[in-house]
Amino acid sequence: MTDRQTLILRAKMLGAMLREARVSMRMSLKEMGSLINTTSGMISSYEHGRRGISLPELELLAYHLDIPIQHFTSDFPPKSSRTIEFDPSTVISLRQRMIGALLRQRRNELEMSISAVAEATGLPSRRISSYERGERPIPLPELETLASTLSQSIEEYFDSDGPIGEWMAGKSAFENFMQLPSELREFLGKPGNEPYLKLAKQLSEISVERLRSLADAFTDLTV
Repeated sequence: MTDRQTLILRAKMLGAMLREARVSMRMSLKEMGSLINTTSGMISSYEHGRRGISLPELELLAYHLDIPIQHFTSDFPPKSSRTIEFDPSTVISLRQRMIGALLRQRRNELEMSISAVAEATGLPSRRISSYERGERPIPLPELETLASTLSQSIEEYFDSDGPIGEWMAGKSAFENFMQLPSELREFLGKPGNEPYLKLAKQLSEISVERLRSLADAFTDLTV
């Protein structure tokens, strides 16, 4: 399968997941579009894979629909919707510029030229340049390709600051908590066990060498 075919297939897969999320929320194309300040026609294009949705748009949709962003790369169930209001144009524009800056920073770290990235991804150099300047949204399939070319994962471009970033971190933490054995979840849920949790956190911050020396000291005391 060629790179172009891979991008098209990925866009169609994302589109199917977007449609599934919208239908499960009983939302119209127009209602979905209003969440990210775009048209019903654009949402339809995303859902049919004719165009790829950008990560900032996807993050904002995931926030409003209360669906973990990882739902679109793995299997996480959707939840209920959000209540905090954002100006979609401002949020998406800001995130677009931040993602572009991260791409440029990583490319410079690897000492790769734009033409080298273009050759590796099959994307035009001028388009990559405009992505890095934050002048145009990056379709998620293309961002995934760019991140892979730069030896990164798409997760490194997820929002990590602000309300949406905090929401995503909370979702991830909850999913990790639910994957723990039931006896551990029960232990962590008891307020009286908080001192043990704080001790565990402090121990996790101690270097391996320091832990070994403490273990040796305790061994000497018991001899």
